[in-house]
Amino acid sequence: MLSLRAAPSFPRAGLMAAAAVAVVLGVNLLSLWIVQSGLLTIEWAERARTLVWAAGTVVFIILSSIAVGTFASSIARGLRISEAEQRKVFWGFSFAGPWLVGFVIFVLGPAIASFIYSFTDYKLGESMQWVGLDNYRTLLMGEGAHGRRFAQAMYNSFYYALLGVPLQILASLIMALLLNASLKGMKVFRLIFYLPVILAGGPAILLAWRYMLASNGGFINEFLTAGAESFFLFDWLYRGFIYGVEGFNGFYAGIARGNPIGPLAYTIPAFIGGVILLSMVAGEWSINRRMRAWRTAELIGMVVTVILMARALVQEPLDPAFLYMGGLIAVSMITVNLWAGRTRAAFVWQVGTIILCVIAAMVVLVQEIVGGEGDITPYLTAIGVIGLPVVLSLIDFPHTFQKRAALAGTGVLVVILLAMTVPSQFSGDSAGVLPRYLAFGSAIAQPGDLDYLDDVLPNTMPSPLWIWGLVAVVTGAIAALHTRYPQVRRALIIAGASGFTLLAASSLIDGIRYFQAFDGAAVAAGQPVYHFSLFRQAMASWPDADRVPLWLTNELWAKPSLILITLWSSGAGMLIFLAALKGVPESLYEAAKVDGANQVQRFFSITLPMISPAMFYNVVIGIIAALQTFETVYIIANTQTQDSLASAAFFLYVRTFRQLAIGEGSAVSWTLAVVIVMLTVLQFRYSNWVHYEVD
Repeated sequence: MLSLRAAPSFPRAGLMAAAAVAVVLGVNLLSLWIVQSGLLTIEWAERARTLVWAAGTVVFIILSSIAVGTFASSIARGLRISEAEQRKVFWGFSFAGPWLVGFVIFVLGPAIASFIYSFTDYKLGESMQWVGLDNYRTLLMGEGAHGRRFAQAMYNSFYYALLGVPLQILASLIMALLLNASLKGMKVFRLIFYLPVILAGGPAILLAWRYMLASNGGFINEFLTAGAESFFLFDWLYRGFIYGVEGFNGFYAGIARGNPIGPLAYTIPAFIGGVILLSMVAGEWSINRRMRAWRTAELIGMVVTVILMARALVQEPLDPAFLYMGGLIAVSMITVNLWAGRTRAAFVWQVGTIILCVIAAMVVLVQEIVGGEGDITPYLTAIGVIGLPVVLSLIDFPHTFQKRAALAGTGVLVVILLAMTVPSQFSGDSAGVLPRYLAFGSAIAQPGDLDYLDDVLPNTMPSPLWIWGLVAVVTGAIAALHTRYPQVRRALIIAGASGFTLLAASSLIDGIRYFQAFDGAAVAAGQPVYHFSLFRQAMASWPDADRVPLWLTNELWAKPSLILITLWSSGAGMLIFLAALKGVPESLYEAAKVDGANQVQRFFSITLPMISPAMFYNVVIGIIAALQTFETVYIIANTQTQDSLASAAFFLYVRTFRQLAIGEGSAVSWTLAVVIVMLTVLQFRYSNWVHYEVD
């Protein structure tokens, strides 16, 4: 019997764990003996086996929980905590033991196994072989049919996150504002608005949506058609809605399928850079403008760095640029922290970088000893170049020398990366593409050749990541100059705004010319145009009177139908917003009324800032849920819309449980997990707009 006054000693934890394992083995042997002994009929033997397993499970839970509590109390004893506290630790962890043991068995263990499987070609029923990064290479590079389907599934998931989540939050906020009024019977309406949350996930409700969204005779199309026939203005809005939705989704479908967009790839980053810098041209310089420039540079720089590192990581063999890129991140963070006076943060980065350099060197040397193939000199050189400025900035030199050493190391890494990438990106005619765009020239030399437009031109144009990187560099330089050199800063703002605006306008014109070139070349060759074919069909003519949305049978309407179903179940976010609205002090509205603020001003100046924590919560949870969309896709998808609806989670299910490709399915799950974690971290990193009350 265990005493309540004294916790068991540490050696007993091992005995308890061994006893728990012995119970499992004994139960397994006993159940096999019961089945094979023939002493009972098959029916009673199975019942006895179930009872034995149930009893063994209970004993295992008790023994493993006691082992967890014993282990925790032993650690407490090692920390010289009082005996009373040791008893609290023992019983606390013992009662939490079932959850902890269950987490290890059913969550942590499978996660570790999945991570190992992701580096193999494991399929059920076949032998498992180590393939390294081949699964990730197939997924991230879009190689083969499965790689292309994964890329399209990720585009679909981002579609749900970027369009579905804002619409769902808007619907939730509107419902919360309507239900916040103090009227009789409001509780009944709150129940009605929340009821879809309980029903939305049920297969019966989703099947009902399939009937309502039917093209012929469906309630939604019948309602829209009746409205269009009754009101002239609604008819034009209805047709404009069809034209806009089909055009946007046709263009998005072309991007998801990997159709090249040519010069339009430069338009988006140049437009963003131009808009940001144009907003800083007029008026006085302020700390808000500096923060806007710095956040832009930081966010774009992180995204570009992650993309470049992912591309270098999946190269065969591993590209040394991956090491240089990782080293640039670490050394630049050390430099920023040293120059900002944050020595503790710089020390953490320094120690961490040195540890990673040592581990990388050991891995390279072991790979050389075991494999004996390839030249390890580039990798060791990269590790040395990264480690040298870190060591110099860590040794007890004068602080000025440490800062300059880190800054010099950052500059050397930038030069090395540029030397490794510039020749391959700006060779031949590609070197003059950007200067031609600044002069409103064109990069299309053979507009009548489909082979040239499809294969040659996309490969001769520099990556748009250069434009994204240039936006990050310019905005970062503006933020760094701040108030030190106002004339240089203003000149850089004007030059950057002018250059990005010219580049955006010129690349847009050339992008339109690029799409028109496909039409002319296809007509001349007598071939159909497969380049953004859905977009071209949607934009070919204005919808006639008989045109209706093909919600569930056309890929142009499949994703909007899923978002519509999601909007119907916005009650969960509504409940969060409603609770936040109830917490806004009425005195703030009264003071605003005294100052003459109207209802719109009170909403944007008081309501939104006060409910911003609820807004932030709904955004984070909504994006995570959107990236994990599965049930709705599983039920409403059909043969015509499966590819256009398939989310990353649905692709994971198909690849793992239908096609039994456990290795590649595990790689999909870890890739999706990394994307979700990165997006969540970014949201927390840039959550300075959230207003928290401080008592």
